[in-house]
Amino acid sequence: MRIRHALVVLASLVSAAPAFAQDHPSAFVGSWEVETGSAIGKCNVELKGTAFAGKLSARSIMCLGPLGFLNGWTPSRDGVTLLDLSGREIGSFGPSRGNLVGRLSDGSMVTMRPTSGQRFGGRRDDDRRRPDRDGNDRADCYLREDTGRCADPSDIPPPRERRLVRSVGPLNVRSQEDMSSPVVTQTEAGECFTVHGCRDTRWGPRCEVRWGKNQIGYTIKYFERNRKNYIGFLNRC
Repeated sequence: MRIRHALVVLASLVSAAPAFAQDHPSAFVGSWEVETGSAIGKCNVELKGTAFAGKLSARSIMCLGPLGFLNGWTPSRDGVTLLDLSGREIGSFGPSRGNLVGRLSDGSMVTMRPTSGQRFGGRRDDDRRRPDRDGNDRADCYLREDTGRCADPSDIPPPRERRLVRSVGPLNVRSQEDMSSPVVTQTEAGECFTVHGCRDTRWGPRCEVRWGKNQIGYTIKYFERNRKNYIGFLNRC
């Protein structure tokens, strides 16, 4: 029910901003490293796909200034707008070279770097953006291999803590984070298993899997096939 409500809110926010043509809002869901460009240093922001009190949820970690009051976000014509607990705007951001760049309410310039594999910055005239037979814009979302449809926004971010998840399709588990390392086991489509957190590596997000007696391996959250982006597992069982 919560997921369905979040998607309704997400759809209503998109319809309220018809000029938003660059990216589907789900492209921005996930974790971000924030570079303030000041002595404050870096902090982290999480944009969530779940909704509360009519707005999409967000939180900041170790952030000061306006970002310390972050409580929600909404898609805008250029990218995203960050909101405080009262729904007031605390910053507006647009895509720039794979990052989100904008200005906070105190006037400071801020760059947010994606750390959860977010992909955005597509153009409407890109040939890859043709809708599929179900009406999904495949260039602007992560797909589910089992349905061919866009994944729910809540299933896009890699889990950062231990969580029971479910494979969308067969999923290799390798001995190391490197994709060239040997496959030590494989999940089946629809199988539930426990991920002991995911972390960003030079190969992209890698998620730790444990099974048997002290056996540890690593699997992927995202993969690409035929120029389309997919998720490897759902963030729930």
